[in-house]
Amino acid sequence: MWTILAIAFGFISLFLWVQKRATQNIIAEILLALEKGHNLILEKSPFLSSSFSLSRFQKILDDNRNKISSLESEKTQRINEFNETLGGILDGALLLDFRHTVTFANETANQLLAGGQSLLGRRLESVLDSAQVLEMIDRVKTHGKSEKADFNLIIESSKYDFVITATVISDLQENNEKLILLLLHDVTKIKGTERMRKDFVANASHELRTPITIIRGFCENLLEEDDIKPEQNKLFLEKIHKNTLRLQALIDDLLNLSELEGSANAISQTNNKLSEVILGVEMYLSDKAFVDTDKLIFDLCTEEEPFPFDAVKVAAAISNLIENAFKYAGDFSQIQVSTSLHEEAGNDWITCSVKDDGGGIPAKDLPRIFERFYVVDKGRSREKGGTGLGLSIVKNIAESHGGKVSASSELGKGSTFSFTLPRKTG
Repeated sequence: MWTILAIAFGFISLFLWVQKRATQNIIAEILLALEKGHNLILEKSPFLSSSFSLSRFQKILDDNRNKISSLESEKTQRINEFNETLGGILDGALLLDFRHTVTFANETANQLLAGGQSLLGRRLESVLDSAQVLEMIDRVKTHGKSEKADFNLIIESSKYDFVITATVISDLQENNEKLILLLLHDVTKIKGTERMRKDFVANASHELRTPITIIRGFCENLLEEDDIKPEQNKLFLEKIHKNTLRLQALIDDLLNLSELEGSANAISQTNNKLSEVILGVEMYLSDKAFVDTDKLIFDLCTEEEPFPFDAVKVAAAISNLIENAFKYAGDFSQIQVSTSLHEEAGNDWITCSVKDDGGGIPAKDLPRIFERFYVVDKGRSREKGGTGLGLSIVKNIAESHGGKVSASSELGKGSTFSFTLPRKTG
């Protein structure tokens, strides 16, 4: 009896041991098949009956494997597309881990922060010295909300203004580690325009206030004083008239400048020859009391064909340059107006220059000579009725045609002011 039980127990133990080993082998085969991507598993297992079908089991495993593979491919594709997008944008783009190590940087970011060298693997603190930006990144990591901050960069001795945006993103790495996306937007031109606008408003207000104050003062004297002598009365009226003309000139120049800077259709181009426009300006200037046409010399090149430009605006630019020469050149013997044709970068250009042999302009003033309201001698400018906007208008007219301006001078030998226009015939 006990012998039979012992034998039966032995057979049961052996059966269980064999089943355990068979189960281990089956699991090992399943894992190996999944790792190698086989479509069929357990094809010749000696421990399973031939009547046992694995097709349903295989189908479930294959479907799951295909789904996982598809999801991984989609994730890889999204990551690649995201990186390509960041690489192609004009703004600087960086991806950081939570230790501030750069895991991705596009070409713009490399250029801005590392002079074109790769930023990969470097800590942000080593290339960006801004406590404000680093504090913002810490807040973004803590709260998970996007933030913006302003900061400045010094590149080749020039200051640039940037707005940096930081946000937390995920699902871009296999371990699902969260990253910080930084976008650097250059707002230097925008900030510069804002500063120019503020300066313009301040300067315009000052220039308008001066003649208005003078006119008001003389008018109050005329109204309050009963015993003003005739000669003094005439002097007051002359002052009022002079400042009224200056005020009118200033308003006209402000309106012209506003039209040139504020409208996309500020110029109306028709086919003309620049030499013919210049000769028309000479006739107009002959009526100006301060213009001595005997001192005007013209050296105009031959233009075979007309080209498109706004004759009215360009005539105003030429008139401004000639009037400026007569008003501010000082002791001069002649003013030469010349034109020349030349080719540059495969394009034809024509240049108009107004040259005097007067006192000249100090070298320190030349870089700013085309700025609005900038004058070399403020006292002389007021005396001559200048507004400080004439050369700025010339610059805007030239640039609205796709051209440019220039000025050169030497003390005691005179000055030359020029504008160049593209000569597109046809």
